[in-house]
Parts: sequence; structure tokens; C-alpha cells
Amino acid sequence: MPSRAEILFHKILTNTATPAEREELYNIMQMPPGEEQLKHQITALLESPKEMQDLSDIEMESMLQAIYAVEKEPLAEKRIPTIFRLGWWAAAAMLLGMLTFLPFRKNSQPTPVAKIENLQPGGNKAVLTLANGQQVILDSAGNQQIAQQHTTLVQQQGQLIYQSQSRESLSGYNTLTTPRGGQFKVILPDGTTVWLNAVSSLHYPLSFGMNRTVELSGEAYFEVASNPNKPFKVKTATGQTIEVLGTTFNVNAYTDEVSTQTTLVSGAVAITDGNKRLELKPGQAAKTIKDREGIELVTNAEIAQATAWKNGLFDFNKMPIKAVMQQLSRWYNIEVSYDDKIPDIIFWGRMDRNLPLQDVLLILEKSDVHFRIENNGSKLIVIP
Repeated sequence: MPSRAEILFHKILTNTATPAEREELYNIMQMPPGEEQLKHQITALLESPKEMQDLSDIEMESMLQAIYAVEKEPLAEKRIPTIFRLGWWAAAAMLLGMLTFLPFRKNSQPTPVAKIENLQPGGNKAVLTLANGQQVILDSAGNQQIAQQHTTLVQQQGQLIYQSQSRESLSGYNTLTTPRGGQFKVILPDGTTVWLNAVSSLHYPLSFGMNRTVELSGEAYFEVASNPNKPFKVKTATGQTIEVLGTTFNVNAYTDEVSTQTTLVSGAVAITDGNKRLELKPGQAAKTIKDREGIELVTNAEIAQATAWKNGLFDFNKMPIKAVMQQLSRWYNIEVSYDDKIPDIIFWGRMDRNLPLQDVLLILEKSDVHFRIENNGSKLIVIP
């Protein structure tokens, strides 16, 4: 005969539990006997053929509501982030709510998250450096036109559009640079659309000749305008050259990361690194490791994860804490360091990029990540 915990567990998963039953299960999980029973149920479900990634958004949302129904001090009403880390308590949160709003250290009280005043997430902002050295500040609210030779640059809020007034070849290069906490979209003179992530820069000509070549540092998503007679090339700051015709792909080429990865969404690209060359098909990725020769082919690339930032999300599925904190650091313009060795923590799940940092810190604290805040909220130090 199933135990009371098993019965309640099933009701939670099928979204048939009452508020009182949700709270009852929450309380059962705090006691050793109930914890063992739930561990068994969670282990069985984790080992079943249906993986958690296969759950629909509706299933995820119903599980999440199970936790929020008993949460005493929930976050302000908004689209609820779905992020959690591994470990049995994290698995419990995953199955019951996809959010680790249960304390993992059962015998200690969580430390309150330091207050950070009005530190909002990143947004549309960048600096455009023109060929003559002039700099133009771009942001979400801006609407302006910039005349440059025979081209008009039109800023429409979070995007920049090049409108050529002549077929004459134009000289010079522009550079679009995003700061920490910034992103921006640009439609290049040939019609190619580029989304630039935080702490990135794109160097490109005012007009393209036979070879359409741009230079990238950081991360960008490309939708390349098709022109078989004029190949499009991306040269990265980490030493790769990506050649395409008409296609969509993401390039992650931050110089402060160990690896560089190009993920192909559609079309075809060829990546060159030194004397190595690799052609990709849709759904594949090319990965290079710093100080290591060769290009690694990733046959089943995580396209949704690679392009999540462009769609307003963090996707931390199977991601170690260092990679997670690196993304948060760039987007929230906060310095991250480690007091000792980097904790061996793996995260799973997704989270909106529009959450205030205070909410993100609360999620981290509830995910058993220990840290302290210094320098008036501009520095986060992860501690053991």
C-alpha cells in the first residue's frame, strides 16, 4: 500500500493536490522518514525513460505552482523563472516545482540575500563607433538617423538599420560594441541581421565587396542574407573563420572563455581554425578549445541553449556554476569571483533574462549557492 507521501507526490505530479495537500507534502519532506520516501519516488522517476527535458511547459508550470502554493514569501508576480540545480533536494524541486525554493541545508537557516538597490537586468544598449572615430550612444529609447557618406543609419529603439542611398562603394568600417548588461540588433548594409550579446563587438564595412567579411568578439546570432556570389565570412577574436552563404547560426567567441563554439541552425557553414576546416550541417556545432589543436564536431548541438539569450532567456541546462556565473556577470554587470575553489555544482533549467538581480540572487541562495556581496552590490564572491 502506498504511503501518504507517495500519494501526495502523485497528486502533485498530476496537478490534483489541494493547497492543504501541497503544504502537507512540503512538511513531510522536512522529516527524515518522509525524505527517504520522496527520495525513492524521485529516483524512480529520474530513472524512467521519460526525461525531464521532455516535460511540456504546461507540466512544468503545474509542478511549479505546487511549490509556489506553499511558499511564504514568493517573488513579485511575474513570469516565474525555471532554474534548479542537481542533488536530491534539487530533484525534488525539479519534480515539484522546477525552482529550488526549498532549503537544501535542512539543519540550517538560509542566510538572507543582501539587498541590492534597483539593479535591473541588462537591455538594449550599445556604442557605435563610426569610421571617423565619432561615437554614438544607442539605447532602447533612442530613435535617430545618422548620415554617413551615402548611407543613412536609422536607429529604431533596440536596433540599427543601414539604408544605402547609392550603389557606390563606401570606404571605412564601423564597430558596434555592447557593454556589460547590453545587447543590440543591427541590420547590415547587405541585409544580414545580427543580434549582439553582452560584452561583444562587431566590426564591419560600410559597404560589402565581393567578400562580405565581419569581425566578431564575444557572442552573436546571425541571419545571413543569401548571396551565392558573395560569401559571408565571420572572423572571430579567438582565431576562427566562419564562411557561409545564406544561413542562421550562433557564434560564442568570448576571449575570456576556454572554448569557442559555432552552432548552426539552418543552411551550411564551414569553420576554419589554423589549418583545420570543418563543415557543419543544421543541428551541429563546431567547438575549439584554447591551446588545443583541432575542431571538435558536436553532432547533436543544443540549439535552444545556444540561442536562448537571443530569445530573452538563460538556458543553464547541464551547465557548471562557473559558466552560469559568467553569463550572469555579463548581463547584470556584476563582478564574480571565488573565495576558494569553484564549487562542483551543475545547474539545470531556464530563466528569464528580464529578472532583477535581487530575484536572481534569491534563486541562487535557495539553490544552495553560498556567496557574499561587496562593493555596494557590484561584486559577488562565491564561497564554499
